[in-house]
Amino acid sequence: MHRVLPLVLAALVTAGCPKRQQLVVPDTAEQALVLARGYLGDRSFRQAEEAFTFLIFNFPGSRAASDAQYWLAETYFVKEDFVQAQTEFDFYLKSFPNGSFQEEAGYKLGLSYLRSAPSGSRDQSRTVKAREILEDFLMLYPESELVADARQALDEILRRMAGREFEIARLYYRAGEYRSALVYFVHITDQLPTERWDETDLLRLGICYAETEQPEQARPVFEQLVDGAEAPGVVQQARSRLAELN
Repeated sequence: MHRVLPLVLAALVTAGCPKRQQLVVPDTAEQALVLARGYLGDRSFRQAEEAFTFLIFNFPGSRAASDAQYWLAETYFVKEDFVQAQTEFDFYLKSFPNGSFQEEAGYKLGLSYLRSAPSGSRDQSRTVKAREILEDFLMLYPESELVADARQALDEILRRMAGREFEIARLYYRAGEYRSALVYFVHITDQLPTERWDETDLLRLGICYAETEQPEQARPVFEQLVDGAEAPGVVQQARSRLAELN
């Protein structure tokens, strides 16, 4: 998977005159890890990739080598090469089940799938995979400090997966085809609770119920908007529609 480097890591460090440089060869796995993480901290990504890979191949079986695999994945993640980051995090999780960064790697594996997924209505298989991984993460680490971030990412995933249905529902709504629009809006509620909907789409849902003679379903939607919507126009329309029902 990794490109094998020479046994001597060519790390360039200034010595004396800025134009004179010397080679620094790490004697131990721990020294190699410090050197590699220094490159990552400086955002010297190419050097960091080479240094972490050097450590993995030249100090196999060490704790530092296990950590280096995580930090190699982190290097790709930080520089937003999410496809490669996904590969490296996955390798870490499978190869080092007792590694120090299992929790972080699990979360970032899901995020790597999400960030590398195509947007819009194209193939959403990577988005679906991201959802599975993050849901597993929440079950495995319910007390993690990353729980809030994982839930936020899942919310983004749900919105993205519902995006195509919203587009179709809006088209039917604008055409006055309220029953057809309602089919899609109701289907979306199975994926994304209405509390997370855009206010305008929630108003459309209520109107679809009202226009298809379902006042008991429309009323709580309009009441929710009257009580909690931020957009004055949405509140006004919801209040007007609610008055018509009463």
